[in-house]
Amino acid sequence: MKTTTQLTVALALASVALARPSDRAAAQGGVAIAGFETDGSVGLPRADFDAMGRAMTVVLGTEIGSRTGAAVVVIRPMGGTRIGRIDVTKARAAAIEAGAKYLIVGTILDQYGDLRVEARLLSAATGDPVAVVRADKGHTKRENLAESASDLAIGLGGRAELGGARQAPERAAISAEAMVNFGQGLRSEEAGDRDKAATSYRAALKLSPGLTEAATALRRVGG
Repeated sequence: MKTTTQLTVALALASVALARPSDRAAAQGGVAIAGFETDGSVGLPRADFDAMGRAMTVVLGTEIGSRTGAAVVVIRPMGGTRIGRIDVTKARAAAIEAGAKYLIVGTILDQYGDLRVEARLLSAATGDPVAVVRADKGHTKRENLAESASDLAIGLGGRAELGGARQAPERAAISAEAMVNFGQGLRSEEAGDRDKAATSYRAALKLSPGLTEAATALRRVGG
């Protein structure tokens, strides 16, 4: 049975923190998700767009894990770039250290609620592009953010590199506000503020009980 492994790998300014050997084995030959760039989005505070990107990273990891045969490892760039941007070179290095063969870097471009979401599948070793997938044309509003993750996973699931597509249950509706709260919780958790993270996770679940990733995170911080 496939196991989806989600791992936070801190990318420091001058070095890359390595995954544990067990995590490297779990992700061997699989795919690493570096996150979503949100630079260029307008209509919300920059920190909220960053939170959206963080939330989308985890949700996409869940979706890919359920819809493909790939092992998934989430790596989280921290420092060395401005908010909303991903250092692909460092992300590739972290993906390789985690044992992943491929790297996903996403983009969220939100123009006052009009949404465009895509994901680039790259070779972790060379950085060469393998595929670009985009969210469904019917999902072009901020409230469609979570549905966009499913769209990307379905598109990526058609790639032989990720082991082929599998059927997965449809998600319950998830609000954009819940995604922002979830991402804020992830940011607080990474900063070591578990109480603040728990508050954000509870807020996300109150808005969208179907956001199972927030429930998992809340248990993780002891909320």
